[in-house]
Amino acid sequence: MTGSAQAEEASIAPITARDAPLLSERTEWGVDVGEWALPAGWAWVCLADVLGEPLFNGRSVRTTADGFPLLRLTALKRGGVDFSDQKNGAWTKDQAAPFLVSDGDFLVSRGNGSRKLIGRGALARHVPSPVAFPSTMIRVRVHPEVMISEYLTNIWDSLLVRLQIEKAARTTAHHAYTISHDILADIRIPLPPIAEQRRIVEKLQHHLTRLDSGQCSLQRGISLIPELRSAVRNTAISGRVPSTSTLNHWRWGHLGDVIARIEAGRSLPCESRPAKENEWGIIKASAMTWGNFNNDEHKAVQAGTKIDPRHEINQNDLLISRANTSTHVGASVLVGECRPRLLLSDKSLRLVPKEGIAKTWLIHILSSSYVRRQISSMATGTLESMRNITQQNLMRIKIPIPSHEEQLVIGDAIKAELKRIDRLAERIEPLRFQSEHLRESLLTRAFEGRLVRQDPADEPVSAALARIRAERETQGGRKESTPRRPRRPAPSSSSPLARTAVQLEFEL
Repeated sequence: MTGSAQAEEASIAPITARDAPLLSERTEWGVDVGEWALPAGWAWVCLADVLGEPLFNGRSVRTTADGFPLLRLTALKRGGVDFSDQKNGAWTKDQAAPFLVSDGDFLVSRGNGSRKLIGRGALARHVPSPVAFPSTMIRVRVHPEVMISEYLTNIWDSLLVRLQIEKAARTTAHHAYTISHDILADIRIPLPPIAEQRRIVEKLQHHLTRLDSGQCSLQRGISLIPELRSAVRNTAISGRVPSTSTLNHWRWGHLGDVIARIEAGRSLPCESRPAKENEWGIIKASAMTWGNFNNDEHKAVQAGTKIDPRHEINQNDLLISRANTSTHVGASVLVGECRPRLLLSDKSLRLVPKEGIAKTWLIHILSSSYVRRQISSMATGTLESMRNITQQNLMRIKIPIPSHEEQLVIGDAIKAELKRIDRLAERIEPLRFQSEHLRESLLTRAFEGRLVRQDPADEPVSAALARIRAERETQGGRKESTPRRPRRPAPSSSSPLARTAVQLEFEL
């Protein structure tokens, strides 16, 4: 490392994660993003001030098998435009010509059903073949003498821009969110000299590449948790559990060999809301969807309805979903804590094991992939959204049956392993949120002018903007692409994002 580089590194303190909720965790901050004092040579600008061309909407056409390609809205990813995410439209190349994507184009989502995805932007790099962009996107082309596209890409991912977009987004009659040209044109951005933009982008690329790699590893770890749980439950079938006998001592049988009876619930008139403490409730299918019983997933039974107390759910009941989606039909749960006055529904069944059959073993047999495959093959129904399994078919499911003593050992061993997996998941999940906080902190630092050194020799932004304005006046002026709203108040003395919190070290 050179002496000047070492001096730069030493002058920058560790990056901190801001004590602010992630965008995905909040619904509305209820605060305005003010402007703070910037380093010499920087300036606050609106996006309209740095445009090289007017903002431009794409065009959508009917999908066809052999037309000219255009991007799907889902092609806008954090890392850039995914050009493999496209379809063919009913138009020709000449018709699509005004809407073709070029290298350096920044595409922004015009509408989305999710507030946190509205206004998502992505930079087009290395366009592999001609493709158009649809009407659900707005094309942004910045003036190359005042802003580089990579700087826009990075600041667009920052909390500063997200807050402005989400606050200004409009809601349609169909409860979707939209943004318009005037909203985009008025986005306020702290702009450094173009030479410093390049230094910032280079530094951010170095750090964000490392951070992205870590986040990918974390995400992969999180995605593998369900597979790990499934593998552990499958040991109830395979017999590969410590302290158990060999499979030679087991016998094959059917679920009917270990179940004394099956109790079904009823369909009752319900309110759309959950039950109050003194009311009866009836569980929804979602109470048994994810492997753990969730007694919050229920609806209140209408007042005056005749209740059969035999259908009340109790702790340690073994329940199974009789009707659900193709993925979750036959999902089983062992009830832990349960509120009183909670009833089985007509889509749920209670399995009562025979004497000498351990529920702690049986729940893992039912959750194993071997049994799940049998349930899927036996389930009936024309719609994937609602499949059914009959009591008769349940009783026919083939299972290996160990001795009662081995059932207890298997149940305890699998329970212990699942707890270890839960503890692992509890350790991984916070790291993902911390990495997002670190990303926000890194971006905030960059756009406050505290990531790289300023160079007095850099041309100030004001000079570049003045030169562009003069060029436009010489050319007869350029009509703004959108109506402009009044600008925000003058800058305040400090950044509203500079909130201290738990410090995360980020080696620079």
